[in-house]
Amino acid sequence: MPITVEFFVAPDDEVAAQVGPRQRRHGFPSFACADFYPDDAVADWEVLLAEGVGTGSRDVVPMKNDGFTVFQLPSGLCSALVQASSGRLVEAAGAWAELAAVKDEGVPAETAVEILTELAGLARTAQGPRQPLYCWYFAP
Repeated sequence: MPITVEFFVAPDDEVAAQVGPRQRRHGFPSFACADFYPDDAVADWEVLLAEGVGTGSRDVVPMKNDGFTVFQLPSGLCSALVQASSGRLVEAAGAWAELAAVKDEGVPAETAVEILTELAGLARTAQGPRQPLYCWYFAP
């Protein structure tokens, strides 16, 4: 099943709720990826990078029967991403890829590194103007 994912920076929930598959030209810092469930991944990343129990993401647009949702990433994860060295991101990506394989979600290690590296850059971008980091995904 194809899953479309975009992580992005937005000024607030109201604006973030307007972003999605029909509003891709929003002009906010962002990056797109695919084929994994980002809400599950965020929980894994929080444990792997923030070294603790995940607090979970916060729904901005809850998932309904349409397969679409928008959520805000936990601040603890964002802080951990900002502080993580490239070596730490590679290490966490490898652990996430192994965990995803066990869960039968199959994220290749190279892809995992690319995703976490891009996400860390986006978290650093969000840190300057103190804006939240969001994600939308569509899983039909």
